[in-house]
Amino acid sequence: MKRTFFIGLFLAASFLLNSCDTQLNDYQAKNENEKQIIAVLNTYLDARNSGNLQNLQSTFHENGIYISGRGREIKASEIVNTKPEWWTSDGEVKLYDPEITINGNKASVMTTAKYGSYSTAHIYSLINEKGNWLIMKVN
Repeated sequence: MKRTFFIGLFLAASFLLNSCDTQLNDYQAKNENEKQIIAVLNTYLDARNSGNLQNLQSTFHENGIYISGRGREIKASEIVNTKPEWWTSDGEVKLYDPEITINGNKASVMTTAKYGSYSTAHIYSLINEKGNWLIMKVN
C-alpha cells in the first residue's frame, strides 16, 4: 500500500513539475520584436533537429558563432561545412521557458534546452539588422 502511494505521489509530482514548462512554441510574445525572435529560434530548432545546414546557417548573422557544450566554436560561415549528424546526434532539442530581453537592436534569450531527459541552460544573443533578427551567438 505504501509503495503504491509513493509511486503515485512521485508520478503526480513529476507531472506537475514538467507541466510548468512553457515550450518556445507556446510562448506569448509581448510585441512584434519578440514574435520575430521566437520565429528565428523556431527556424533554428527545426533546422538543427532535421540537420538542414543551409536553413541553420540562415538563422545566424554573418559574424555569428555557435559554442557547443564541449566548448567547440563554429563560425556561422562554417556551419554548412559541418556534418548534419553533429547537430542531430543528441536527439531532438526543445527550448523551454524563454526569457527575452531586448535593448535597442540587440536581444538576449535565456532558455532551458532539453535533449531527451537532459536539460541545460542556453543563451541566445541576437541582433536586428535591417529589420531582421539574426543569431549572433549561442552558448
